[in-house]
Amino acid sequence: MKNQEQNRKKSISRRDFLKGTAAGALGLAAMGVLGACQDKGEPAPTEAAKGLYTPGTYSATATGMGEVKVTMTFDTDSITDVVLDLSNETENIGQVHKEELTKALMDAQNAEIDAVSGATVTTNAVKEAAKACIAQAKGESVTVSAPVSEAGDGEDWLGAEPEIGTVSDTQDFDVVVIGAGLSGICAARAAAEEGAKVAIVEKSASFNCRSGEYALLNGTLNKRWGREGIVDTDVVVDRLMRECTYRNKRSILKRWAEHGHEAMDWFLSAYPDITICDTTRQKVTQEQFDKGILVPLAWPQPEHYDYREEEFPTFPSSMEFRSSRPDQQGFIVEAQLNDAISKGAKTFFGCFGTKLLKDSGGRVTGVIIRDAQNGNKYIQLNASKGVILATGDNSGDERIMRHFAPEILDKKIMNMGAMGMMGVDVEGKPISTGDGLRLGAWAGAKVQDFHAPMTHHMGSGMGVTPFLQINTRGERFMNESIPGQQLENQIELQPKHTSFQIFDSAWGEQIPFMPANHGGLCYIISEDEDAASNPNYTDRQFTKISEKAEAFQFKGETIEELLKNMGFSGKELETALATIERYNELAKAGKDEDFGKPGKRMFPIEKGPFYACQWGTTAMLVCVGGLESDENCHTFTAGEPESPTRELIPGLYVCGNVQGSRYAVEYPICFRGISHSLCVYYGYVAGKNCVAGI
Repeated sequence: MKNQEQNRKKSISRRDFLKGTAAGALGLAAMGVLGACQDKGEPAPTEAAKGLYTPGTYSATATGMGEVKVTMTFDTDSITDVVLDLSNETENIGQVHKEELTKALMDAQNAEIDAVSGATVTTNAVKEAAKACIAQAKGESVTVSAPVSEAGDGEDWLGAEPEIGTVSDTQDFDVVVIGAGLSGICAARAAAEEGAKVAIVEKSASFNCRSGEYALLNGTLNKRWGREGIVDTDVVVDRLMRECTYRNKRSILKRWAEHGHEAMDWFLSAYPDITICDTTRQKVTQEQFDKGILVPLAWPQPEHYDYREEEFPTFPSSMEFRSSRPDQQGFIVEAQLNDAISKGAKTFFGCFGTKLLKDSGGRVTGVIIRDAQNGNKYIQLNASKGVILATGDNSGDERIMRHFAPEILDKKIMNMGAMGMMGVDVEGKPISTGDGLRLGAWAGAKVQDFHAPMTHHMGSGMGVTPFLQINTRGERFMNESIPGQQLENQIELQPKHTSFQIFDSAWGEQIPFMPANHGGLCYIISEDEDAASNPNYTDRQFTKISEKAEAFQFKGETIEELLKNMGFSGKELETALATIERYNELAKAGKDEDFGKPGKRMFPIEKGPFYACQWGTTAMLVCVGGLESDENCHTFTAGEPESPTRELIPGLYVCGNVQGSRYAVEYPICFRGISHSLCVYYGYVAGKNCVAGI
């Protein structure tokens, strides 16, 4: 478990990294491209000098989030100067570590430096370019990688199935699970407890998980919380279908809605030390918080909120695992893994699923993996019952993103998967690279159409609370009382993808009337509450007035002063002033005739000082789109695009973000934690079905 503990300490929770990404944007580039050249004006080395290096200055480039350039100067025995150009890296992630990385190279006098936490992709690019500089100085040849991924060239996201070298070892199992994230671990545990001999293959050094929100209908927990039957299952399923434009499968959602609570009871049974709270911010001890707690979200519900009255409801039946761990829910995910191992499951960490094996009848019978930590040797894992793909999403692969979600690249949406924020493998690359899509497609499986980028906006310091929004022309452009995904969609339609959230000093009186949606404020708590005495104090929907004293970017004693401080002038200033005057008129009338915002959330902007926050596009957490599947975690053949065969592929199952047909077009935001919840449930189903041959 040593590697698992090290990986846990390096993890970052969704709550942590979202704090600084609400308005960010960056360009994406392919990973691992390496080029090298000697600076002009320097003589090319013709033979090795008497010392270690041929004196001179050498440069090389590698691709992190963008092109990274390293320039190193050498005398005969040492590196005397290092210059890094990180201008193409993420401003608040890679670029800020320039001095630290420069110093690390100088101190080490080689390229073997430790990865900077949170900037692994940039660090690896610097190391690769530094290695090339050193190789030049030694008179060695420099290997230049082609500027494409291993999977293919140009716009071909799939590429040819890799040729496999000599297989050094063959091992027999009943079930092989590829991917040790939340869903894969659940699949492994479910299969192992049925008596199956299970292998777990994971390219990271340990398991991966993040944050901790879950959607849950009915069952033991909701009965305890007084929420059993609070939402009809068909209402939820129909809403999820509508938000995905009916390009997903109702049978998958329906089965989860009716039976997900059964799998959640099973999930909890692996960790008896958990503390179950009865309200969102129930006071707990530090010991309880360290061990892990489970809370109902937005519970009790805000006094003025009824999801049944909302055009875009947020169903009041979600919960969250919380702890002091950086990976937040890692305590309960690790418990699933430990339980699987205790039942005989064998782990292959640092190993990459490379090629699925099939018999003459088309049944998947195993997989060949590459052991990156042991000389890249190939190991054949036979699977008499079947293989379960649980490889996660594809956001970290530019070629897949270009094919299935090009708008993310075109609009330079910040991509957490490509940044390695979902985790990195043992080679230092992001884990979210669509491995399961390629493995499945090479085996003949159909990839779903219309992938669903998870780009729900989380707003600014005031969250996505529906105060007035205007664009850079001073125009109001939407009903602000919509969830984060729809907010993002509207902002992407604005000039420069920019908007401004505007509110006045009476905001604290308005918060209790706001919707209990994901990322918005809807509770005001007493100034007397002591955060230090309750580790469970923090929740995104709750705030003291004093805690938001600096939650703005612009301030003005008058509305005109505010707008000028925001950069408005001339025609745009006149338009913005008229927009706010019109908004105040509608608010006083209690009816939004322009955009249809609920009257109970229309508040005049009149009480100074006045405040504003500037928004841009949000960050994409994952891009959800997998192999076409069903409620039994099956996969299906592709055939031709105009006439897909969709015949069942025996022996190949999917769960987690590589299970397609759950979401499509965009990620549904009506039910907080729906992604994690389906991962657990269909991990459980995949494990059981694979063993049973269903």
